[in-house]
Amino acid sequence: MPGARAERFRFDLDGGTVALDFVNTVSGLRGVRPRERLSSYEDLVYWARQVRLIDKVTAERLYLEADRNPNQAEEAFGRALLTREALNDLVVAGVEREPPPETALAIVNAWISEALARRRLVSAGRGKFAARFAEDGDLLAFLRPVALDAAEVLEHELRTALVRQCAQSLAGECGWLFLDQTRNHSRRYCSMKECGNRAKQRRHYQRRKLTS
Repeated sequence: MPGARAERFRFDLDGGTVALDFVNTVSGLRGVRPRERLSSYEDLVYWARQVRLIDKVTAERLYLEADRNPNQAEEAFGRALLTREALNDLVVAGVEREPPPETALAIVNAWISEALARRRLVSAGRGKFAARFAEDGDLLAFLRPVALDAAEVLEHELRTALVRQCAQSLAGECGWLFLDQTRNHSRRYCSMKECGNRAKQRRHYQRRKLTS
């Protein structure tokens, strides 16, 4: 099956935060009818370009590196998916107020620790400093900002109970996660255009069925 890059797939970035958009690279509902949008390391780079973690020049360089070192790229891709699924498991457990899976917690903790260990302060002018990630050739270096964002989601956003799972999960159709940033915190769907409309159509059909 062609991956996102080959299909020129446009990712829907409805998570409200890059860590949740990373988790949402699986469409549908995990364990029911999931659809994997990332089928290769190149697809992961393609996603990173869309969410502006990297620029076009960096993306092209990473495509070339993956072409030259396919085994390393495949290994890196496997690590990325393992981390993504661990993050999903932690966030879902948090949303449902369940204990976090220990294995998932260990994987995400290691990911966050690795990112923090490679963060450096650099001079940004007189009296100014900026945080940057060290360049070390890791094929997943571009995911380090996602790791720090994941830490924020897990430590802060989950505590406010504003991280939600799409209400279409109850129908077994969508498991996307999102940060509810609406004024009255009433958002129920990852996207009103897609899942919200499907739910509305289902309710309309059920009402017609009851009155027929």
